[in-house]
Amino acid sequence: MICLVTGMIAGMEDEALIRRVVDLGKKNGRNIEVFNAFHHFTKGGKKSFERLLGTTDYVFELTREREYEKIGFEIQTRGIKDAIIRAPATVEWNRINRKFKDQRVIRDFIKPDLIVTLIDAEWLIQRRLQSPPASDVFFQTLRDRSHTVYEILSWMHEEVSLSEDWARYMNIPHYVIAVGEPPDALFKLVAYPSPWVVYASYSMTYATPDKRQEVNHVINQLRRYSVVIDPQTVEIPNDGFDSKVDQEVIYAYTVHRDLHWYVGKCHAVVAIHPYPERPPLSAGMMDELGHARDYMKTRYMIFPKGFSPFTTDSYIEKGRLFEKSDAFFDYIRNVEGRQPFTDDFELQGDLSLHSTP
Repeated sequence: MICLVTGMIAGMEDEALIRRVVDLGKKNGRNIEVFNAFHHFTKGGKKSFERLLGTTDYVFELTREREYEKIGFEIQTRGIKDAIIRAPATVEWNRINRKFKDQRVIRDFIKPDLIVTLIDAEWLIQRRLQSPPASDVFFQTLRDRSHTVYEILSWMHEEVSLSEDWARYMNIPHYVIAVGEPPDALFKLVAYPSPWVVYASYSMTYATPDKRQEVNHVINQLRRYSVVIDPQTVEIPNDGFDSKVDQEVIYAYTVHRDLHWYVGKCHAVVAIHPYPERPPLSAGMMDELGHARDYMKTRYMIFPKGFSPFTTDSYIEKGRLFEKSDAFFDYIRNVEGRQPFTDDFELQGDLSLHSTP
């Protein structure tokens, strides 16, 4: 699969994630080529990116078009089957979000099968922007701008929004995943045509250690059958954001991300609520299930409390409410016929994919 990977070009550890995806490919006998469009635009750092941004839009657009054509030509002539093309959809520069209208040339020359936009926690991005590589003038300039939380979230939102527009223009799928996801998520999207993409919904505000372990166990089992979108891979800030404005904008973007970037783009939602008594059903989880219903997504629920006419009729389709996780996995295997992936998704030292005992 040819996968166009967009997302902020600063403040995220996307290169580390992509390296791990390539390593997974090698471990499973798949060669995944990587093309970094940013490096192509700057000729591997020989051209300054800030000077390109300082030229006219026409000159910069021609530069991008030429490099995309070269990447597409190499993919075609070498017969590359699996590739990641890392490209920016926008750049925040001089307080202006510069949007790249590159969808035509990307469609005609790169011919991607899907687009994935990478995101991360805004406070982590802000922290990384404050410590850029000393040798890079562009990243140093970004640091000097002292981007606020709102500006970072706005930049992230523009990346998702424009990438979504590109995908609609090309009539291909668009997904949003966090760089904190285990590398198997992006690997499956690159290596497999149309994998099952599932959002894991559960209470994040209340969880005893044993119940969180139970939730993680279900999620790790679910990874055997699907690309899992796990909201806990975007870390919630635990300090440093006392400002009311920061708290409001982080709250608003968290809700928007989970409901629209995640639930709105996946194929199914699996709600995991392993509490027989308390707490009651999570308000966030029920809102996610309500949006999944409106988006016409398949909905499942693992809930030991048992069946309820309100839950079954309003939120969960009949036959998809399970008291135990084993019954859920039996259902997707034996009724829906979903087969587990046969690739090995564990990397040395990567504990995130190990099933919880």
